[in-house]
Amino acid sequence: MKKNLILLICSLFLINCSSKKPSDTFLMSERYFENYIKYYFQGNFTLAETNFLKAVDLFQKSDDQCNLSKLYISKNLIQNDNNSLEYAKRYALMGYCDEEINTIDFLLGKPYIYDKLPSSLKIQAQSFKSAEELIKILSKDDFSDWTRSRLSRDFAQRFISRSDTNNSDILIEYALKIDRFNGWTYNIQKDLLLKKEICLIKNEDCKFIDERLDIINKKMIKK
Repeated sequence: MKKNLILLICSLFLINCSSKKPSDTFLMSERYFENYIKYYFQGNFTLAETNFLKAVDLFQKSDDQCNLSKLYISKNLIQNDNNSLEYAKRYALMGYCDEEINTIDFLLGKPYIYDKLPSSLKIQAQSFKSAEELIKILSKDDFSDWTRSRLSRDFAQRFISRSDTNNSDILIEYALKIDRFNGWTYNIQKDLLLKKEICLIKNEDCKFIDERLDIINKKMIKK
């Protein structure tokens, strides 16, 4: 679990994953951020936000502008929330955080320096000819489950936009396997919605996907 958490935080670029011992403030914030991830992907959005704000509070108290920026960059990647990038940019400018400013520019579609991007965003900036090519890279230990899930959906959508249902379906099944293992109900909902889109493009009977979505939607309402 600890190894997975370190990979998670590294993939969210909250720390430079070196041998340097993290501070107590970081370790406490790390725990809150871990809870934020867990609750958000499970669909418990209120609890997720509470834990996220606790992580923010700790870095505010220690005047850690760059990690504050990274928190909000991470939130943008998780929730696709552009308001988070406004906070991220403000903290990055206050702290003269060049790497974070470069990352924000990339996410906003502005000119950026590729070599200064975190590893997960370097992948996001690329294009792949097949699902297998991407999965081979994501299967390495360098990436957390949430990063694998997010990038699989992102590239599945790109393949869908090209009406490539074969590669998109492979990536969604890969994401589903990850999300089921972790019990990430909200992610499963997004996976199934993409499977439904693929099914419609292929002009197939989507009845069973609809039934699965109905079950997941009801579980989301309860949360």
